[in-house]
Amino acid sequence: MTFSHTVWAERVSSSAELPDERLQARLTTIIVTTVEHPSASIPQATGSAGQAKATYRFYANPRVTADMLRLGFTTDTAQRCLEEDVVLVVQDTTSLNFTGLHMIPELGPIDSGGLARGVHLHTTLALTVSGQVIGILDQQYWARPQPGQPGPEEIESGKWINGIDASRAILYETAGDRPVPRLIHVMDREGDAYEVMMTVIDAGDSAIIRCAQNRRIDDPLAKAHEAVRSQPVLCRTEIVVSRKAGVPERYAQVEVRSMRVTLIPDLQKYPHAWPMTWNLVEVWEPNPPAGTQPAHWLLWTLEPAASADEALEVVRKYTCRWPIEEVHLVLKSGCRVEELRLENWDSLEKAVTIDAAVATRIVSLRDLARETPEAPALEVLSEDEVEVLVCRFGKGMTPSELTIGQAVLWIGRLGGHMNRKRDGMPGVRTLWRGLHDLTLLVAGFQAGKKLRE
Repeated sequence: MTFSHTVWAERVSSSAELPDERLQARLTTIIVTTVEHPSASIPQATGSAGQAKATYRFYANPRVTADMLRLGFTTDTAQRCLEEDVVLVVQDTTSLNFTGLHMIPELGPIDSGGLARGVHLHTTLALTVSGQVIGILDQQYWARPQPGQPGPEEIESGKWINGIDASRAILYETAGDRPVPRLIHVMDREGDAYEVMMTVIDAGDSAIIRCAQNRRIDDPLAKAHEAVRSQPVLCRTEIVVSRKAGVPERYAQVEVRSMRVTLIPDLQKYPHAWPMTWNLVEVWEPNPPAGTQPAHWLLWTLEPAASADEALEVVRKYTCRWPIEEVHLVLKSGCRVEELRLENWDSLEKAVTIDAAVATRIVSLRDLARETPEAPALEVLSEDEVEVLVCRFGKGMTPSELTIGQAVLWIGRLGGHMNRKRDGMPGVRTLWRGLHDLTLLVAGFQAGKKLRE
């Protein structure tokens, strides 16, 4: 199910449990304005001193809390999750640099030297099994202490468990008597902790976790990495190795293996732990190009992985976690959240919470163009936005004929996408630029209509 930006904002506002209808209306306006002007400052986005003042007053209002805003966004996400049979629950952490905000004591060091100050944000996203972003299920913020000060170690180590628990709580609370989809928790290497794996099993969920620990197992080879490498090759295939700093994207010829293992816990470290049975899938590049780091993934999972098709499906689902990195990219580079200049942490947290949801919305728009390109553009854009795009690019087309896929291509054109055959669909960078330019065109279009009237 898809919604226009305005309908989405209204749904979120109605779920946020704000004290009165005026605050709900103001939240709707702020969300829509942020979607339409993701890169603009608050004064630029609102367009007038009065509207900017109203936005600042909303953020400063003690009757409005960040928890209320998160409830609105997560409830909306949970409602849409209930339409799915299986949901991927993806977690990741990023840091937000607010070094220039010297008057906010809640900020802490975010670099090894302690010179940069800010907060850490741990996001939990819901995705479809095809990798399409649904929305945010949980957000956790925290700041590390200055050197020599005691810190909230339980937050750092427990963020993965908190993400699991919070996601399940909002889904079950929203579902009521309706069935909750099967959940597959997807995490990178930092999530490879025995406590996290036990939490997943206790919850009755599934998981795919990038392996970091060469754990002790009940096998003659004793260690998991050595044991899985000794298994026969299930298949040989080609995978895409993502671009990294200074290293272009490439294709790798890999071998895929898997085995079912029983983990033997270190009872001195985990006195309340018990042996657990997981599958371990290995993707290994035996002959990488000269001077190239070989592709090598090891994935813990509770998903079936005995056959080649099952193991490859585990790998495919793991690659669905990339959008969470794009959400954090849009949050920082597209919404420019680190340029916010609010006077206290309460106000700043509210603004970041809204910006994070808007960043998720922008990535979701890109995904919709891939998953449902033939759906009507009016499902996600306003009538004026569709009419402007058709007037600008669609000679001879009526607004009702415009599809989501074509609309996203045209929004990308506004943001600098060349739309050549080899270019593919626009990325999130061009989309946030295009949305900003589309808003300016719509404003001119609306002004022209008023003059004609």
